[in-house]
Amino acid sequence: MSYQFNLSYYYITPENNERLDTFGEASGDSRQTLIMQYVRGWLGRNRAYYTGLARLDFTKREINIDEWIDVVITQGFEGLPDYKNPPTSEDIPPNPLGHIVLPGGMQKQVINYIHLTKQNFILLRTAIYFDGSRIAQYLSKIIHEHLQRNWDALYAPQIEAENSNNWLRR
Repeated sequence: MSYQFNLSYYYITPENNERLDTFGEASGDSRQTLIMQYVRGWLGRNRAYYTGLARLDFTKREINIDEWIDVVITQGFEGLPDYKNPPTSEDIPPNPLGHIVLPGGMQKQVINYIHLTKQNFILLRTAIYFDGSRIAQYLSKIIHEHLQRNWDALYAPQIEAENSNNWLRR
């Protein structure tokens, strides 16, 4: 069963906005599908980190796992009881998105939702909570990081191959 993660918008640089349009046209993927893939990929690569934060959270709140999961899914972190023993900065490892600084001049783009597995839904809520940012900011960081890391190696060659057969002559 998939879970619908509701979003309102995200921010993107004009260059990355054009990249998403270009690759979406070439691949046939909607922008929503591409962003969903980026989020899933990010959570997959950082699953151990976010799972550790989830364990830290329910342990420090002294709440049972099943209850914690139910509340995070249905109400979000706002519905959880207060910490019995608040986590300290030493308890929380460095944020894997901590090095991402969103540039100025970003454009606001509307997105309604993405679908995630139960685990990814919970981990995304955990990630946003511990990042301390809003959903739009966090999603924007994932998109920016993904395109900065992968455009030249993964996407640009596919776009080039759409426009020329020279890629096979090399």
